[in-house]
Amino acid sequence: MAVLFFIKRLKRLFCLKFKHAIMADSKKKRTKQEMEALYDYAKMLFIYDKLTQKDISKKIDVSEPTISKWAKEGSWEDYRKAISVTRDERYRSTINQLTELDNLINSRDDMHRFPSKDESNIRRKLVADLKALEVECGIVDVINVSIKLLEWLRQVDNEKAKELSEIFNSYIKSTLK
Repeated sequence: MAVLFFIKRLKRLFCLKFKHAIMADSKKKRTKQEMEALYDYAKMLFIYDKLTQKDISKKIDVSEPTISKWAKEGSWEDYRKAISVTRDERYRSTINQLTELDNLINSRDDMHRFPSKDESNIRRKLVADLKALEVECGIVDVINVSIKLLEWLRQVDNEKAKELSEIFNSYIKSTLK
């Protein structure tokens, strides 16, 4: 819920900050800054709103081939996948795989309840993945922490919260590039 609030806020900021780029006359050549703003907005629409390239093209008045080129060169699909699968989901999935492997091994006869060489390798990799997930911090985690910190800071010092909000927005935007 908090992530969706933050994403909506980011989109509003993009719309306000780059309104002239989005609403620019399509027959007039856009500036580099306007095209960069449109790129960022299109990327956000693709990743968070899960719009199709065709829908984005219509919404921001940029040709479909340009949107396609941006999406391919910017690996937008990878970002969409990374955002859609949370660390907790990946952690649960890995735990489930490890449990299934243990159940398979435990289902064998008493004298054969040992993992094979391949099963031992898989187990080691799954355990290593779990350890990595315990310390890894994804963009969703950064967004959640930033929202909670900003909510607290607004009660203490609203001006500082505004400053920090801009810093978080810049950091998250740079992370998504």
